[in-house]
Amino acid sequence: MRKRKYVSLDNDDNAAVNASNTNNNNALEYTRRKYKKRTAAARDIINKVVGGGDDDDDDVSEDDNDDNERCDVGGKNNNGGGGGGGGDCDDDDNNDVDRWCPIPKCHNIVSTSQILTSQSCINLQKLADFFPFTTYDRKRFAAITIRLANPHCTCLLFGSGKLVITGSTSFSACIVASHEITKILREANPRDWFEVKTCVIQNIVAHVELPRGTTIDLEKLYSAFCECSTYQKTIFPGLVLRPPQSPIVLLIFTSGRIVCTGGRSYEDIYFGFKSIFETIKSYIHAPTTTENSQPYHDVGVPGD
Repeated sequence: MRKRKYVSLDNDDNAAVNASNTNNNNALEYTRRKYKKRTAAARDIINKVVGGGDDDDDDVSEDDNDDNERCDVGGKNNNGGGGGGGGDCDDDDNNDVDRWCPIPKCHNIVSTSQILTSQSCINLQKLADFFPFTTYDRKRFAAITIRLANPHCTCLLFGSGKLVITGSTSFSACIVASHEITKILREANPRDWFEVKTCVIQNIVAHVELPRGTTIDLEKLYSAFCECSTYQKTIFPGLVLRPPQSPIVLLIFTSGRIVCTGGRSYEDIYFGFKSIFETIKSYIHAPTTTENSQPYHDVGVPGD
């Protein structure tokens, strides 16, 4: 049995090891500072887009601190009757709050793909017999239902090779799901070839969550937009708003939840909602403790 040899380090070796550890610590500290600066810069950009954040945060950059000092000095001068710099900063903050618009979050994408194959018709019953995560009943529906775990979605495969994908949250997930279905077909039919030809988004469903306790006056909103909206609270609790010359349809609920659907790209959802939000903002009321509710644009950005 071979014995292990233990080598003792002399003073020069110890100095070299300590120097190496110091250099590693310095490099780690430099990386942390660099990441901290990038995080502060990214937070500054997000605050400008959303409408301003908390200027008293410890991670704010030096430029933001200088701006805050100028605003404070202007406010003191304004209170003392000497200047109006603080008022200008307050006006800018109010304008940022007025321009603030919640961002829709995508939670479902419906896409269709076409799978090319050497078979004249895909044997769906064979897939149902091989894989337990499928459901197929020819008498009830012509397609087989395939539930994938990664990416998490549900696929409907027809014998012609048409594939409908629902439940994914991104277009890349739809493409990956199409190739996963092709892989399953190749495992069940090793002598045939399968290939994904196209993958197209048919519908995107997104939702917007307003601050908790926010309410929307659907009665007044329906009175103002009765020509392009539908509201029957005894049948459906939400108001269906179809803005003219807009690719999306909004489902608006009293609780402050808004569902956006009908777009074929996220740009349609984002810009379509942004254009109509300025119109319906006056019918949104924020939570208050008093009897009279305040309009939505008078309330600060959530998180302030």
